[in-house]
Amino acid sequence: MVPNPGKYSISFPKLKSNPLRETDLRTPQEWIAGKRIEDGAEGLWRIHDNLYDLTDFIAIHPGGSDWLTITKGTDITEAFETHHIHGVAETLLPKFLVRKTQTPRNSPFTFEEHGFYKTLKSKIAEKVKDIPADARKKSDYVTDILLIALLISSSLSCWLWTQNLILGAVSTLTVGFIMSAVTICAHNYFHRSDSWRMYLFNVSGLNYTDWRISHALSHHLHTNTVQDIELSALEPFLLYLPYKDKPIWAQMASFYYPVIFPFISLGCMIKEIIAWLTKLEDKSLNWRNLIPFFLPVWMWWTSGLFLPWTIAVWLASTVISSFFFMVFGLTAGHHSHTNFFDGDVPRGENIDWGIHQLDTVVERIDFAGEHFKSLTRFGDHALHHLFPTLDHAELKYLYPTLIEHCEKFETQLRTTTFYGALISHSKQLIRKRPNNFSTK
Repeated sequence: MVPNPGKYSISFPKLKSNPLRETDLRTPQEWIAGKRIEDGAEGLWRIHDNLYDLTDFIAIHPGGSDWLTITKGTDITEAFETHHIHGVAETLLPKFLVRKTQTPRNSPFTFEEHGFYKTLKSKIAEKVKDIPADARKKSDYVTDILLIALLISSSLSCWLWTQNLILGAVSTLTVGFIMSAVTICAHNYFHRSDSWRMYLFNVSGLNYTDWRISHALSHHLHTNTVQDIELSALEPFLLYLPYKDKPIWAQMASFYYPVIFPFISLGCMIKEIIAWLTKLEDKSLNWRNLIPFFLPVWMWWTSGLFLPWTIAVWLASTVISSFFFMVFGLTAGHHSHTNFFDGDVPRGENIDWGIHQLDTVVERIDFAGEHFKSLTRFGDHALHHLFPTLDHAELKYLYPTLIEHCEKFETQLRTTTFYGALISHSKQLIRKRPNNFSTK
């Protein structure tokens, strides 16, 4: 059984748990449907305490129509504040205003004008102007090279299996590692305006449209709370929330989690198939669902390997990719036993959103500022969470501004190493005692 079957967060009394949090599939579509129930947006778009009708803006939204189509009927305050750095969006809002809301926000997070996040955002907006104009091209080059490497290595791997079993096994391991790197690179793009590179996220069996909800809209904006679907989706196998009634078998996941990680991508693919077969939340089959199957067809066509063996090599590569994807993702900073999770004592009933982000991340210092590692291993994660629409190649230029700002607000960017994060991740799976952030 999943801990905390109640309707409210333990840490934030006014934060309602998503009513569809404990459904069987726990799909992103169910999460967004549950959010529409609790957010008081009345079928419109809620930002702070105002309701807006953005219907006429959907087709011309610079970030693409998906963002507004998906979030209709929900509170998009956190998404609006964090995805618009330069203040242009604020000037457009008044023309779409409908009326004031009738209910308080279902969120403990604040964006006060003189608070931590809003003042940091204004500094970052100025700093971004000094970043080299071609910085983003570095990420494009790395992503494209890795894609070419994946196509070549996957085909070569099939051929090597016909020559030598050891070489075949080693090459498949390499393909899986490259596939995970391509997938994580694609994550850099689905946070932003539509780009063909965001489709690469689907190569490993995942789905960028689903992850725009579960990752960009849920995890990024409601990190480590009961509204973070990336935590609930792993339950009951991995229980990260530090509830006192966490069973011993769940604590033992600190040892058996490596058995679960390899099957996450295939599990997501199966859930996707079930969702569109049952038309869950109007889920339907489209051409993007076919992207994961391009790679095995390519491997079979270019290598000439017997089709069943090609499928076996592809599945093995996908399992390996899933393992690396999860290892890098769950050590990115949010799953440390020193972080805030629902069940811990927060700084207060209401908290600046930016401060909350720093309470929920411990940066891997050995990845910080290293572009290739940042892009392919979820690096520079605190800055990425604070400003998700910036390219990973741009984040390293922002550290001086962030650190100086943290000192001004008497907070800090906590750091660890990759191996330290791996150990701390296991400790969090064991942890039942709450951390107390009220004294910080």
